[in-house]
Amino acid sequence: MPIEIYTYRDPYKLDAEPYWDEIKSCPYFCASQTLVNGLKNLYKKDFQQGRVTTVQNFIESLFDYWESTVCIVKQHTDIDNIIANALSPVLGETMQENIARAFLFNREEVFQSIRVMFELNMNVQDIIMDKLTPEQTFIVEVFKKILSSEKKKDFILISDFDEASIDETLKKTMAKARNDFDPFPVHMDRIVIHGVHQFSPIMLRAIEKLSEYKKVILLFNYQTQYKNAYQTWIDIYNAFDCQIINFDGTEFRPSLQYPASYKGNVLADNLGKLIDGRTDDIVYDTSYEIIEFDNMTEFASYVADLFEAAEKADPANPMSSMREQIYAADSSANDILKIYFPEQFGERQFLDYPLGHFFIAIASMWDYSSNEILITDINDIKECLEAGILKEEYLGQLATIFGSTSALFEGCTSIDEMVSRLKKLKKNQKHLTDQTKKEYVSHISYYSATKEDLSKLEQALTDLDELAAYFYEDFENQSHNFREFYKRLKNYLQDDILDARDLDEEFTDIIRRVLERLKEVENIDASASFECLKATMSIYLVQETKPGKSANWIVRNFEQIDGDIMRRSDEKVVNDAIIYHFACLSDEDINSVKKAVFSWPLDDNFFEVAQEPVDWKYQVFVKARKEYKNFKRYALLYGLEFNRAKFKLSYVKRDGDKERDPYYLLKILGVKKMPYEETRIGRFLADVSDIAVSGSATGLYTEYDYFRYRICKYRFLLESIVEGTTVYKDNFLLVKYLEVLLENQVKEDLQGLPISEIVLIEKLNDAFDELKKYFPFILNVNRMDVINNIRNRMLDNMTKAFPILSGEQRQYMMIRELFIHKQLADPKTFRKNILQDKFPAITDEKMADELSDEVLQKLKFRKNVDLWCQYCSNRELCAAYFARSDS
Repeated sequence: MPIEIYTYRDPYKLDAEPYWDEIKSCPYFCASQTLVNGLKNLYKKDFQQGRVTTVQNFIESLFDYWESTVCIVKQHTDIDNIIANALSPVLGETMQENIARAFLFNREEVFQSIRVMFELNMNVQDIIMDKLTPEQTFIVEVFKKILSSEKKKDFILISDFDEASIDETLKKTMAKARNDFDPFPVHMDRIVIHGVHQFSPIMLRAIEKLSEYKKVILLFNYQTQYKNAYQTWIDIYNAFDCQIINFDGTEFRPSLQYPASYKGNVLADNLGKLIDGRTDDIVYDTSYEIIEFDNMTEFASYVADLFEAAEKADPANPMSSMREQIYAADSSANDILKIYFPEQFGERQFLDYPLGHFFIAIASMWDYSSNEILITDINDIKECLEAGILKEEYLGQLATIFGSTSALFEGCTSIDEMVSRLKKLKKNQKHLTDQTKKEYVSHISYYSATKEDLSKLEQALTDLDELAAYFYEDFENQSHNFREFYKRLKNYLQDDILDARDLDEEFTDIIRRVLERLKEVENIDASASFECLKATMSIYLVQETKPGKSANWIVRNFEQIDGDIMRRSDEKVVNDAIIYHFACLSDEDINSVKKAVFSWPLDDNFFEVAQEPVDWKYQVFVKARKEYKNFKRYALLYGLEFNRAKFKLSYVKRDGDKERDPYYLLKILGVKKMPYEETRIGRFLADVSDIAVSGSATGLYTEYDYFRYRICKYRFLLESIVEGTTVYKDNFLLVKYLEVLLENQVKEDLQGLPISEIVLIEKLNDAFDELKKYFPFILNVNRMDVINNIRNRMLDNMTKAFPILSGEQRQYMMIRELFIHKQLADPKTFRKNILQDKFPAITDEKMADELSDEVLQKLKFRKNVDLWCQYCSNRELCAAYFARSDS
C-alpha cells in the first residue's frame, strides 16, 4: 500500500478539504496529545478519543517488547559488558581506555545511540571508517560486537507482522486511549498520521510496516504564500520519496472578523513576508511590544503567579483556567516550576519520595571494590536517615539528631568512622566534670545531644550498614547479579515496607505499582557492573503510570502550539480574555537547539559524511533532526497566524553572564522591548519579613544577649530566645571557635610569665592536644593555621611579660567566644571596624528596660546583614545572608 502526503491550508477548515471523508473515520495518530485535544475540541463527534490518539501510543503497542523495561535494562547490561570487557583494541591502548571510561560515564547517551543504530537497521558496510572520530569508531565497534555475538538477540526489533496482527495492534492502541471505545465502525484500511515534524527511527519503522498493509496518509499544514517559513516541512516530507499533494484552498489572510487576534495575525503575515523576502509588502507597525524578563527565574515567577491564580479559580483544572497559555522556545522554566507545583508535572515518582531517596543514597555510597559503604557526601547519610526506613520512635527523630551532630562527622568516609566518633563523644560527655570545659562544649552543637540520642543514631548507622550490605554485598562477584538484586529489592519492598509499615493509601498504591513493574525484570538473565545497576535504577524503580496522572506542563514547548491554538474556535473567543503568550523569543532560543541534535557520540558528521545509505527512513530521520531549529521559526508564525485570541510576546534577557536580544525578525518589524518591571500594575510589594513572638519572652538576659540584640534582632531571636546561647553548628565556625578557645586558655595559663616564643609554642601545642578531642574532625593543616594565627597575635607588640588579665580583657575573651570577632574590618567600604558600637557598656537597669517583655512582644525581629553574618552560628537559616552579592 502507498504512503501519501496531503497538506491542508486552514486547521479550522479541515472538514472542508476534499479528503475529509477519507480521514474522519480511520485510525488517526497525532504528533502530540495537545493536537489530539485540539482536533477533538474543534471537530467534536468526528474526532472521538480512541480513534484519535498519539503516534507514540501506537509505537508502544506495535513494538511493545522494544519499549519495555526488561528490554531496556537487558540492552543496558549488554552494552555495559561489551564496553568494559569484550572489545578488541581498535585504538591506541591509552585512548581506548579513556574512551571506554567516557562511554561508561555517559551510559544513557551511548545507549540511545546504539538503539538508533538498530532502529535504523544500519548496515556497517555503509559506514566509512576513516571519516569517524575516535569516539565514533569505538561505538561502531560496540555495534559490530553486538551484531556478531549472542547479544544480538536482545537488540532485534521484531517487525515480522502480518495484517491481522497490525489490525489487533490498532485496536489495542485505540483501547489504550479509551477503554470503552468500540473499534467496529472504524475503517482499518487507511491510517492518518498528522502533524509530525520530528520523525524518530522507531516511528519510521512503524510507518513502513503500516504501509505494507494499509494506506498511510501523512498530513501537515502548508501555506504556499509563506513558502520559506514552511519549507522545513517540504524538505522533510520530500525525503519520503513520494508525491506531496498540495490541495487548493483559501490562503490565510488577517481578518477583522477576529478582533481579539487581529493584531497578532497581522504580525504573523508580516513575519511570513519578511522570511520570504517580500519586504515591500510589509506594513510596519511600531506599536508591538515584547516583554523583557531579566532572567529565567523572573519569568518562572511570573508564570507561577498566573498558575496560582488559576488554581484558586479552578483547583481541579488550573491549566484551562490560566488567563495566559504559555508556549516557550525554551521551556526550561518548568525545571523551576516543578519545585513549587510538583503535582502538576505528573504523578510523583517513587524515587522522588524519601524511600526512593534512600535507595539512591545507599547506591551512591556503595563501593563495590571494597564491598562497603564509602561516604563522599555526608548528605547521602542524611537522605537515608530522613527516609523513615531505619528504626526511630517518631518520624523525623533520626534526622533531628543528625542535624544537631552532623558537624561531628566532617571528613568521615565510612560508617565505622562515624560510629567511632559517636562512641568517643559519649565517652567525653561521661567524663566531663571541669566547669570550664563544660562551658566550652556548651557552644558546640553535637555536645547538646543526649546519650540516648547518640545511641539511637549509632544503632541506625549500624542498621544502615547492614541494610546496604544486604542489597549490594558481593554484587560484582555474583552471576545473574541483576536478577538477584531485583529479587532482594522486591522482597524488601513487599515484606519490610508494604506489609510491615502503616503507609498512607497513596504511597501504598505507588509501591504496589512499583512491585508490578519489578515483576517484569525480577527473572531477567543479566549480569553487569554495579555502576550499570545504578545508572538503570530510574528505569525499574518507577511505578506504572496511573491513568489521568500524566504531566501537564505549565510552560509548553513550541510543539504544543498547533493543537492548543485550535482549542479557541471562533465561537469561544467572543468576550474571552484568554491570552496566548509566546515566550523565550531570543535569537539563541529560536535559532539554536539547546538539546543535542543527535545523542553522543553520533553527530551531524557521522550521519552526513561518514555514511552513504539510501534508505528513505534514514534520510527522513536525519533531515528532521537537522530541521528542528527551523521548526521553531515556523511554530511562532503558525501560532500567531491561526490564533483567535489575544497574544503576548516575551523573551529572557540574561543567560548567566550573557545578555541576549529579542529574535532578530521581530526587531526588524519594529517590536519594542518593554522591561517586565514597567509592565507590572502593582509596584509595591508588602514587606513580609517581620517576625513577631507571641506570649512573653522568658529568661533573664545578659550583656551578651544585649550585644546580639544590637548586632541583629533576628540573631537575638534565634540565639538568645530560642537556643539560649550561641551554638556553633558548621565546621568553619567550629574551627574558628577552637582557635578562640585555644588562645583564651593560653592567655590564662601564661599571664604574668616572661615572654618566650618557645614557651608559647609549647603551651599552644599542649593546649591544642587537650582541646582537639572535642573537635575530632580537625586536620593537621588546621592545627598549623590556628597555632600560627595565635602566635602572631600574642607576640605582636608585647612587652617583657604576658599581660595579667583584667576584667575588660576577660570580657573581650568571652565576646570572641560568642561572636568570634570584636573588631571586624570591611576592606570593600574601608570601614575599619563595623562592630565598633555593638558592644557598649550597659547597666543592668537599662538592659532590663530595653529587653523587657513589653518591648520584645512589639518588636519585629528584622535581619541586619553585614560582614558579621559570616560568623553567625545560625547563618544557614538566614536567607538575607545568602542574598548578599558579596557574601
